[in-house]
Amino acid sequence: MQVGHALRTFRFLRRFGVGEEEFGLDTGNLREALTSLKQIPKDEAIDFKEFAKELYAEIRRRSPQIDDLYWTTTTLLCSVLARTGDAAEVRKLAESNLSPGSEITLIQRNLWRTALYGFCLENNEAEVLKTMESIEALGINYSPALQEIMVEFYATRNRVDATKRWYSKPVTTTGKQKEIPKPETVYHILQFCFRNNQLDWCKNVFKDLLRADPNPPKRYWDIIFQWAAGALGKGVEDVERMMQVMADQNQGVHDHAKRPDIDTINGLVELANSKNDPYLAERYVALGLKSGIRPNAKTYILQLNYRLQAGDLTGADAAYESLQAEEILNNEDLPVINKYIQALCASRVPPYDRIRSITTDIEERNVRLHADTVSALCMVYLNREELDEVTDLLQSNCYHYTLNERARIRDGFIDFCLDRNNPTALVWDAYTIMRFLFDETDTPTRTKLMQEFFRRRRSDMACHVFGHMRQHIRQDKRPTLDTYIACFEGIARCADRESLDMVHNMFKMDSAVEPNTRLYNSLMMAYTACDDAYRSLEFWDDITNSREGPSYRSLEIVFQACQKKPFGDKLARVVWGKMRRMEIEVTREVHAAYCGALAGQGKLEEAEGMIEVMEKDLGFKPDVLTHVSPFPLFSRSRINKTNSIGTIYNAIHGQNRKDMIEEWAKELYPSVWEEIEKLGFEEQEEGHQLINMPEREIKA
Repeated sequence: MQVGHALRTFRFLRRFGVGEEEFGLDTGNLREALTSLKQIPKDEAIDFKEFAKELYAEIRRRSPQIDDLYWTTTTLLCSVLARTGDAAEVRKLAESNLSPGSEITLIQRNLWRTALYGFCLENNEAEVLKTMESIEALGINYSPALQEIMVEFYATRNRVDATKRWYSKPVTTTGKQKEIPKPETVYHILQFCFRNNQLDWCKNVFKDLLRADPNPPKRYWDIIFQWAAGALGKGVEDVERMMQVMADQNQGVHDHAKRPDIDTINGLVELANSKNDPYLAERYVALGLKSGIRPNAKTYILQLNYRLQAGDLTGADAAYESLQAEEILNNEDLPVINKYIQALCASRVPPYDRIRSITTDIEERNVRLHADTVSALCMVYLNREELDEVTDLLQSNCYHYTLNERARIRDGFIDFCLDRNNPTALVWDAYTIMRFLFDETDTPTRTKLMQEFFRRRRSDMACHVFGHMRQHIRQDKRPTLDTYIACFEGIARCADRESLDMVHNMFKMDSAVEPNTRLYNSLMMAYTACDDAYRSLEFWDDITNSREGPSYRSLEIVFQACQKKPFGDKLARVVWGKMRRMEIEVTREVHAAYCGALAGQGKLEEAEGMIEVMEKDLGFKPDVLTHVSPFPLFSRSRINKTNSIGTIYNAIHGQNRKDMIEEWAKELYPSVWEEIEKLGFEEQEEGHQLINMPEREIKA
């Protein structure tokens, strides 16, 4: 993000630096900026590439000659391009700098090597091989540096045959250099052999290495010790004896150059970590202490890491304290410290004082926590209801993160809000913080939060969330048609007339949303739930007059509205008659809703008659859990779900008439009534009973 700001600033200065030939930035400034772009983060780096190209173009405009500045800046540009997915451009630059008949210089060879490395980063094997063919055609030797690139490319992808082939390809060196692989290449081979069970071949690799140089430099010895411990199965005592042999062989003037040191111990600890063996790692640390080798910062970083992997927070605490006494040059301890904080936050009872102590240390160093760590800390503070701490932490960190990192933090807040175990008041506070600090949150995500408040029976809060969307300055963050439908469905669930009037008025003034059948369905449900069946049925007219027309849900909903409207059976009969004349297939749900409309208006005999002839007319019998009715008939706290018999039972007024339905059902449909009785009954304040039914989402 900072590079993006710097790029826009550079463009501004270049465009509006009227009267200043260099617009306040000399060539040295531009070269420094280009150098700094080599430090590329792991996330998207498009701005890095664009900024590097524009800096390079400006430097070339000012200094068009081919000199040391040209080669320096070209090398820097190629380094950035190779790391940002533009290796093809690097190869073009390498080709354009070739002089026919001239000997290829070291810088030109480096450009080709950079292009090769870039294609490896892009995982483009075809271009990797094509570039190697060009390198060989130019007469550039297969050097240890090229060998390292090719071996790492295939070894990290566990390509056994290709790895062996490129490692075994003869290496040509210059000067007095020995024709042996670089230590980095040997290390990649060792790890490759561990992963792919190539230990026999690995043994030959190290035998050849020792045959070529019986007493190689210390960096090779460190890898040899790891080979002995990991591939040959040597124990800690065996490795200790090997170290002693190495030290005895290298006594003399340069004795310190080939004696085991803390790098040796750290390599062995890393090996133990790769095998997920914290006990072995501890033994190697103890071996170093026994040999008089003092741990350094890397040792404690490794120790903190493997203790965290083992779940040993007490041991991790001790490693962290030891790490604090070491000198840290490039913040190399930050990844594991972030991991440590996250582990503390994830513990069953987070040690708050310890967490605060560590975060204070980080603040004093003026370095930034990782996004996942900030997310974990926010959850700890939220659970402690320390809202000021949450706000301060986010305001000091979140604006420096990429959008993906910010999204991870925001998702933590969303998960917190959707967790039904968290109290509603605290969820509202979490939403408020998220709303102000993560303004980029999209409409579907905000809609989820709105629906959560409806599920918590807090339609006031849900409608505030809707209102925040409606007031958003950006059009793409405002409510869509689906948002309105979800809101009206939630209002129907809560039967909140005040919220219904408010949101409906917002809809009337929203020229960006065109209503459809689903929206009218949701409005019908909401007004019916709020005991305004007259207003609800006005939307039925809108549906029937629209090009889209009614859906099966529309038919269910209109019958449910007719059930609650005085003399609603008249409209219900009209709609039912039209359906039958048009030979529209009648579903169980629509049939049950029509029966409920008749029963709700006291037409008991007619409703019973509809059920008695349903098998003959419609081809299905009354069955349990056939019908879903989203509206409570006598209690706003329930949603009824049952068959046609249960529907008319709950719809009919008066317990005496309900008893008549029970007697009728027991006589004609005894098995169905037995299933209804298993659901149980609940006595209402008015003295009648309703069948207990599970709740179900209200959908338009």
